[in-house]
Amino acid sequence: MILLVLTFFVPLPVPKVSAEVSINQLSPTKGPVGTVVSVSGQISTPNGTYKIFFNNKEVENGTATDYDVSDTFVVQNQTYGSYPVKLNDVNTKENSTDYFTVQTDYIVKAVTPPYPKQLQEGSNITIRAIVTGGNVTTFANITVTDPASTTHSALNISIPVFQDGYGEANVAYLTDFDGNPHTFYVGTYNMSLTALSKTAAGNFTIGLTDAVEYHRFQTVYVQALNYTSNDVLKIKITYNDKIVFESAPNNASGPKGIIAANWTIPANASLGLYRVDVTPTGKPVPENQTFTIVSKSFSCEVKTVNLKNEPLEGIVVEANNTTTLNVSTNTTTKDGLTSFYLEATNYTFTAFFNNKQVSNTTAEIRLNGTVALNISCSLAHITIAVKDTEGNLLPFVSVSANFTYMTRTDSITTSAVSTETNLTGIATFRNLFTNINYTIEASRYDYTFSTTTTNFTSAIWFDWFNITCPTREFTIKVFDRNSVPLEDAVVNVYDWGIGLNGLVGTGNTGAIGEITFNSTFGKYTVRVYKVGMLLNETTILLIDQPTTLAVYCKLYRLTLSVNVLDYFGQGVSNANVTIEREGIVISSLNTGGDGFAQFTGLIGGNYKIFVYIAEKPYKITTIYLQEPKTVALKIEEIVSIGSFITETGYFITAIFILLIVVVFLLAFIYRRIRSRQKAE
Repeated sequence: MILLVLTFFVPLPVPKVSAEVSINQLSPTKGPVGTVVSVSGQISTPNGTYKIFFNNKEVENGTATDYDVSDTFVVQNQTYGSYPVKLNDVNTKENSTDYFTVQTDYIVKAVTPPYPKQLQEGSNITIRAIVTGGNVTTFANITVTDPASTTHSALNISIPVFQDGYGEANVAYLTDFDGNPHTFYVGTYNMSLTALSKTAAGNFTIGLTDAVEYHRFQTVYVQALNYTSNDVLKIKITYNDKIVFESAPNNASGPKGIIAANWTIPANASLGLYRVDVTPTGKPVPENQTFTIVSKSFSCEVKTVNLKNEPLEGIVVEANNTTTLNVSTNTTTKDGLTSFYLEATNYTFTAFFNNKQVSNTTAEIRLNGTVALNISCSLAHITIAVKDTEGNLLPFVSVSANFTYMTRTDSITTSAVSTETNLTGIATFRNLFTNINYTIEASRYDYTFSTTTTNFTSAIWFDWFNITCPTREFTIKVFDRNSVPLEDAVVNVYDWGIGLNGLVGTGNTGAIGEITFNSTFGKYTVRVYKVGMLLNETTILLIDQPTTLAVYCKLYRLTLSVNVLDYFGQGVSNANVTIEREGIVISSLNTGGDGFAQFTGLIGGNYKIFVYIAEKPYKITTIYLQEPKTVALKIEEIVSIGSFITETGYFITAIFILLIVVVFLLAFIYRRIRSRQKAE
C-alpha cells in the first residue's frame, strides 16, 4: 500500500527514446511531371543532416529542426508509374520510404518571341504538342479557334515518347491545319489538344505591333494584313484619346494586302497606355490594340578632361533634360569619371568647377542605351619659369596667382593660388580657368619683385610665362672696430637660401676698404675674412637699388695685455708669453720690468696663452678675445726679487732658515748680556 501511494507523488524515471526515421506525410501522392511534392517527417539524429531521394536520385538535402524534416521537391521526367520517395538520415544511414505516382499529362503551346515582343498579323506559328509521364507513342488532335470563332484542325499528330516519359511534336499553324487558317485578326487564338480522352488548352495572341511594351526612342512597328488594293487605310496611335501619330491614307500593298507604319517614340513621350487603330476596317474583328510606354534607364559614364586631355578630379557634372532641370548631379573621381543611371530621354551634361561652368559646350546625348561621354573643360595649367637677368633659372621662388571670376549664380568670387619654383626654376599652377585675367606675383624671402597682369587663353599649352628677377647693385664697406676702413679684407657673398654652398660673389676691399657687387634680388649672407680669419658674418636684404652695407669688424686690431705676477702679486720681468689662435702661434713676447707683455693688431676669437720662465712652462690659460683685454696671470710657484727669480718653495725655506739664524743670534746675544750683568 505504501508503494502504491508513493507512485502518486514520486515521478518515476522514463528513459529517453530517440525518434525513428519516418515520412509522416507526402502531399500530393500523385500528379504529373513538374508537381511540387511536400515531404514532412522526422529523422533519428537531432539537428542532423538529411537527404531526399526520388526514384533513387537525390533531389533535396538539408538540416532537421530538432528531429523534424519539412521540405519540397519537383517531380522530374519519368514514365507513368509509382516511384519511391526516400527520406535518409545521413548520420545513421536509416531510411523511410513512401511512394508517388507519376501521371500522364499533355501540354499544348505556341512558340512565341520573348516578352515584350509579340506575334504580328501574318505570322506563321509553330505549335508544340507535349506529353509527360508517357510510356508509348501518343496520337493527338489539335484545334485552333481564331478571334472570329472559326476553328481549324490538325489531326492524328504522332507524339513519340522517350525513355524518361517525355515526348513532343511540332505542327505549323498555318500549313498543317485545315480550313484555310490565317493570322489576319488581332486578338487571342485558343488552342485545344485531345489525346486518349484527355485534353489540354493553350492560346497565343496576334497583335498589330511587334511588341506590347516600349521605352522612349524605340520604334513601334505596326503591320496589318489581308486588305485589298482598293482599301485606303490609316494607322493611328493615341494617348488618352489624343492622337500622337497618324499615317497618311495609303492603299494596301502586295499579295497579302499589307498596311504598315513606323513610329519612333520621342524623348518627351508620356509614360503609360497607348492605343493603335487601323481605320477603316471591314474585318469581323476590330483592328486595334494597346501597348505601354514604360520607364527605362541606362548607364551613362562621363569623363571630364582638361585642355591637355588629362582627367579632372572634383568636377561637378549636372545632367539635365528638357522637362526636369538638374535631374542628377555627380562629382568626378581622380580618374575623371562619374556615372549616371538615367531614364531614356534627351539629356544635356554641363561641367562646373568651383561653381563656374567649365565645359566648353553643353554636351547633349540621346540616352537610348549604355553610353560613354567625354566633356572637355576650359581648364589649363599655368607654367611659369623664373630666371635671373643672365637667364639662369631660380629655385625656391614663391609665385602666386590672384584672379576674379563670375560664378554660375552671377556672383563675383576672388581667389588665389600659390606655389614655389622647383629645383629647375619652374612653377606650375594646375587646372586654372582660361580666358580670365590673372595677377602673377613673384617674391623671394617674402619680398615681391614682379607683379604682372595677363590673360591666359586655351593656347597656354604652347607658351611659357617667363618672369625675370632683377639685379641689384650693392656696395659693402668694411671697417675695423675703430671705424677705420679695413683694407685688403676678403668679402664672400652667399645666397641665404642655399647657405655656404651658394657662393655668388667674392672680392677684396683693397686700399679703400670697400667692394661693389651686382646680385639678383633677394637675401644674402656676407662674410668678411682677414688673413684667412672670419671677422664678421651678417645678412643683407638686397631689395632696393642701390644698397650700401657697412660691416664693422670689431674683432680686428684688438690689443691683449698679459700681466705675469709672482706669488706675492709682483710683476715678473723677462717671462716669455706666447699666444696661439686655432692652433697657430700668433706672437711671442717677454714681459717688461712691470711684468706686462702687450700684443696688438689681433683678430678676435679663442686664444691660448702660454707663460714660460727660463724656458720652463708655468701657465696655460684660454680666453675669448672680442675686445681689448688685460689678463693677469698669477704664478704662485715663483717669487721675483728684482731680476732674480726663484721658486716659492726655495724662497720660503730660505726665509725660515734666516729666521732661525736670527733667533739663534738674538738668544746668544741675550745670554751674553745677562752673563755680563751678573758678573758686574
